[in-house]
Amino acid sequence: MSFKYNLKNELEYQDIQLKELSGRIGVPYGTILSYVNHQECIPNVYIGYKIAKELNVTLEYLVTGKPEDNYIRQYLPLYKELISLSPSVIKSFEKIIHSYYELYKNKGV
Repeated sequence: MSFKYNLKNELEYQDIQLKELSGRIGVPYGTILSYVNHQECIPNVYIGYKIAKELNVTLEYLVTGKPEDNYIRQYLPLYKELISLSPSVIKSFEKIIHSYYELYKNKGV
């Protein structure tokens, strides 16, 4: 699969418009549009990295379509909600998760 195809699919999956992505990463809309309209047009590494980071996927995934860790996709909605919370609430969740991790790690579950 091509960068064009993978980017289109990821944007659709996350319900993100091209203009929205463009504004988030500071790359002109026309440039982003060219990546989904032209088969041969792929970004340089720096822009590709910015796109991947903003979409919470790997650059390898955008370029090759190679499936990545399913947890990223599965927990992306939860992650987006979590980062919208205040730092003190996030810290509380962090402590809870760490406590559960230690509990289950010690039980070998």
